[in-house]
Amino acid sequence: MIPGELVNLRAVERHDAPLIHRWLTDPAVMHGWGWSSPVRSLYDVARQVESWLEGESTTTFPAALVAESLAGDPVGLVILRSQRLEARSVDLSLLVDAACWGQGFGADILQTVLDACFDGWGVHRIGIQVEAGNTRALALYRRYGFREEGRLREAAFRDGQHTDILLHALLAAEWRVIGDCPAPPGS
Repeated sequence: MIPGELVNLRAVERHDAPLIHRWLTDPAVMHGWGWSSPVRSLYDVARQVESWLEGESTTTFPAALVAESLAGDPVGLVILRSQRLEARSVDLSLLVDAACWGQGFGADILQTVLDACFDGWGVHRIGIQVEAGNTRALALYRRYGFREEGRLREAAFRDGQHTDILLHALLAAEWRVIGDCPAPPGS
């Protein structure tokens, strides 16, 4: 378990498949990811959970984490993909249950996972992909020091239109300068 201020992060377990399925089929949550109509069955999600559990033996960190409030209620999901292990570079995906938006959980999940990655697991670079219309997520990531590195033009489909995916990243050296003192919202 990885403690934060508002959440605790724990490795995904098999019994989390129905919860993750609920999140991945929630139109509000998937809208923020640039997916208009998710088509994931519970079976597919259970297979994905199994692959995350199998993948943990090849990395120094969990492939997927469930964020729980301090009361133990699940509030979000973190997925870490290490596609360039020798470079200690991971890709991060983060989602927050729509019922928990606006309560500070997203910021605390991000703070907690950044601390764990950079200070605990020796990660050098964290990359993210954000749908261009997801202004809340973009503001959060930029507040924590992520910088835009590129754009995948019209790579997502949202509200009947193609939209861009923005590529951002944060390096360990940049995080050490920012640490747990990100700029206040709106800066």
